[in-house]
Amino acid sequence: MKTIMTSLSIAILTLCLLNVAAATTSNPASVPHSKIVADAAASQPTTLTFTAPAQAKVKESFVTSGSLTAGDKGVSGAIIKIHTIQNGQWVNFGNSTTDSGGNFRGSITTFTPGDHHYKVTYDGDSQYAPSASNEVVVTVS
Repeated sequence: MKTIMTSLSIAILTLCLLNVAAATTSNPASVPHSKIVADAAASQPTTLTFTAPAQAKVKESFVTSGSLTAGDKGVSGAIIKIHTIQNGQWVNFGNSTTDSGGNFRGSITTFTPGDHHYKVTYDGDSQYAPSASNEVVVTVS
């Protein structure tokens, strides 16, 4: 009888440990697809705006600005990535952080004349969905 109780206790302990391991896994491949979709759907949609002047001078900085909102509320403390096109690819060249109202500002200095393309992106987090701004073209002379 003692042997049966010991075997039964070991079996129950093993099942409990397997359940804990399954519940705490961090392997995305083992997470059901429906859970991943539900988590993504739980993120609030965001809107990211970006503005810059249409024209600028070589070696003179110009001010850029924008905002990140979710509905009608600004998203504070968000990292905004600033991108430009280099060799036909969008490249991140700086970051800015939103203030308490979801606004950000920065300055850019260019050293070559021509049309320079910029946009900003937000990667999102557990509460807010990622977003990208409109593309802005600044003609530098």
